[in-house]
Amino acid sequence: MAQGKINKLQKAQEVKCVALGEDVAEEEVVEVLDDRPRSDTERITALEQRIYYLTNCLDSLFTMVKEVRDDTNKEEDHNLNHVIEEKKKADKVEIPEGTVLTGETRGLPYFLKVRDGGFYVGITKYDSLSAAAEGVSGVRRSGWTFWKLPDGKTVKEAFKG
Repeated sequence: MAQGKINKLQKAQEVKCVALGEDVAEEEVVEVLDDRPRSDTERITALEQRIYYLTNCLDSLFTMVKEVRDDTNKEEDHNLNHVIEEKKKADKVEIPEGTVLTGETRGLPYFLKVRDGGFYVGITKYDSLSAAAEGVSGVRRSGWTFWKLPDGKTVKEAFKG
């Protein structure tokens, strides 16, 4: 918005500011634009914009965390693949403790960690992969095809494929 032009819904207000930490306190009058939404429609639009912004921030953060995790856990992931292959040969379908799986629903990514005999998404414990998949997505689905290993394979592909 060009300086000096104010939308008819926005009001300018003069505010006195005092610089803190200065030896001599100087007062300065500045003009502050009050651009808070006024109507319900404006409030909803403002909230939708904030949610969109936060979703993008979380998505970027997830991508950064996943890249760092992948870089730091390359050897661990290699060992995990070896353990999975051994379990497949022994006909044991058991996901090793400490395994981190990823899943995505509605454009939002989730991490699941296998520990203490359960499947954890954050601090929430689920008894099965499918219960965890339903918990994050809100719809009934197979956890074997929803959750993926660090190499991108679904749990079903890794253990039954």
